[in-house]
Amino acid sequence: MPTIDLHESDPTLLVDSTTPPELLEAILELANWDQKSLETANLLITVWSSSAIARPNDRESVSEMQRIIHYALHRSTAAASLPEEYRYRWEEASDLLEARRLNLAHADPDAQLGRKHVIEILQLLFRAGGEFPQSRLAPLLGDISSGRVTQLIGPLEANGLITKRKHGRDNLLALTDIGLRHAGKSVRETAPHKPRALSYIAA
Repeated sequence: MPTIDLHESDPTLLVDSTTPPELLEAILELANWDQKSLETANLLITVWSSSAIARPNDRESVSEMQRIIHYALHRSTAAASLPEEYRYRWEEASDLLEARRLNLAHADPDAQLGRKHVIEILQLLFRAGGEFPQSRLAPLLGDISSGRVTQLIGPLEANGLITKRKHGRDNLLALTDIGLRHAGKSVRETAPHKPRALSYIAA
């Protein structure tokens, strides 16, 4: 019996309580698609694909969701009964995942480090020890506008150095594991003593 019941009365319960490999197992066991199983699988594919795309440097989840969609579209016993509406939806999700995969494959965090203010931004986030409001960066950097900060943040996020999350009218920034390594190294190289931690608690 499949680990995931594709006929679950409330499929939203499956989003956090099950995993993509369990969905693949359920599709493997499926002989034909019916409306309920389609709706459940579509919800999981949509939510999990969106999550994989949104995470800053999660190549594994992107590839995992691509494999599941490819199997559902082309290799499963139930593929012949898949309605065109869902086929188009899942092909579109697969295209978005592929775009993200290519983006991650060409990400180059090291290339960002030579840009003006980047090391300073990473060090500020490192010293904050957690999420830090984007609006506070410009005053701390001195000769930079808030618009220029926004221009700098985009590539840092795209290249896997930081994460960004909306908080009211501001963004909260934090280092990824890769960003943490680069920031920690630069702090050790430029400061002979342990930096004083900045503190920030989101209101």
